[in-house]
Amino acid sequence: MPLTDLKPQYSRKELKYGPRKNGYNLMTKYYESHSHDPHHTFFYGFLCLIYDKVNTIEDLKAKMRLFFISSTKQVVVGDEDVEEYIQKAKRGDLIKFNQDNTIALTEEGINLVEYSYFWNLHTSYWMAIFFSKTTVILFTAIFLIIISLLKIFTGLNLASQGMITEGFENLTDLMKVFIIAIIGIQLKKDKLASRIIILLMLFTGVSLCWSSIDALLNPTLIIPTVQSYIIGFVSIIANIGLMFLKGMVGRTSGNLSFLSDSKDSALNVKLSAGVLIGLTFAIFNYYFVDAIVGLIISLLVFKEGIGILYELRKKEEDFDITAIKVFADNVYDNRLTGYLLGSIRRESLSRSELINNFDQGLVLGRKYYEGFADFFYSELGPQIAEKHLNKLLEGRLIENLDGKLVLTPIGLKTFYKAKVKEFRERVYNINVGGRFKWQNLLCILFLVLFILVIIFAPQINSWFTSL
Repeated sequence: MPLTDLKPQYSRKELKYGPRKNGYNLMTKYYESHSHDPHHTFFYGFLCLIYDKVNTIEDLKAKMRLFFISSTKQVVVGDEDVEEYIQKAKRGDLIKFNQDNTIALTEEGINLVEYSYFWNLHTSYWMAIFFSKTTVILFTAIFLIIISLLKIFTGLNLASQGMITEGFENLTDLMKVFIIAIIGIQLKKDKLASRIIILLMLFTGVSLCWSSIDALLNPTLIIPTVQSYIIGFVSIIANIGLMFLKGMVGRTSGNLSFLSDSKDSALNVKLSAGVLIGLTFAIFNYYFVDAIVGLIISLLVFKEGIGILYELRKKEEDFDITAIKVFADNVYDNRLTGYLLGSIRRESLSRSELINNFDQGLVLGRKYYEGFADFFYSELGPQIAEKHLNKLLEGRLIENLDGKLVLTPIGLKTFYKAKVKEFRERVYNINVGGRFKWQNLLCILFLVLFILVIIFAPQINSWFTSL
């Protein structure tokens, strides 16, 4: 029975709660990367093919060369990787060789594949909820309410009119949530909602520019506080998350208003970073820096906003939604770049052969890895790959020689950089026992430092003031 035939057998409740502890423990045993997740490695895909009766080494190598998934940092699968997977599977007693030299899964291997597939279905169930329009709207509204109240409350305690004003300005950002929900989604006026959001973003840029010029002409005393730094960092982290989430959902759903709002979150990141820079220089009495940073950010806002409005003015038949770039696009761009360059580096391919391989690889990825193959980007396919390939040709990373694609020196350098990152990740994920994760210690130290800063905030504030 094909592996995908198991999907209808799981109830909604089972998909919601996932495999039991024994399944989790089995995955933890064999997937070194990220403790237990099968979607970070092609080893799981290798076992899936054997489960589905692809049981000769040559056939396995041919299929594995095609695999494409967005959730791994591995560039492409080579024949040497398949040999590595065979050795690993043999060590774990997951496969066995029959008398005719074909490969089959042991009972342990079958259990591992079925639990892993169930886990991918379970995590994809929650990913579909997380990467949904409703989730983005809800998260954005909750964040804006919390950060606004936090700024207003802190501003009242510190008698800071600026922070109080900033808190009320964040509350007005809730308008954008209603614009997306009502105009963009309910009334299906996506372009109109996007234009309104960009115009509001430009209005923020104008206000920032005006206030920055006023601050340069009429400098005022800025008093740095621990609370303002904490709020600034929280705002940056939350807005980066929302920027990525809005961009991802906007790209996968083709929703312009979410893409525009992702740009607005990027603006909020710049604003919060600018405030922190201004506060830091204010410690040393360089108050003008805050105004200069504000002016620079406002100019960036104008450039970004006008560029998007120019794209939006195009007629429907000329409009290309992929022209509006967001941070989340890096996920697909990096994976596509790695896949295309790696495929060309591995074997001689024509343009049509490469695109066909990608199409087959994406189908394979979606079959076994569910939402982790494309992060629910239904439009991802040959047309997107064609566009990306054209960019690589225009950027002189690839050239066409006698009907076959080859890497230029720039392309080779880019490929090797990607391989260096891949090998670093793979080295890190190989557990030889007794490995000390210094990253965990840094996280603990950061948390302790954060708590100490909050506890001793009044003393630190008085130190700031004395400077």
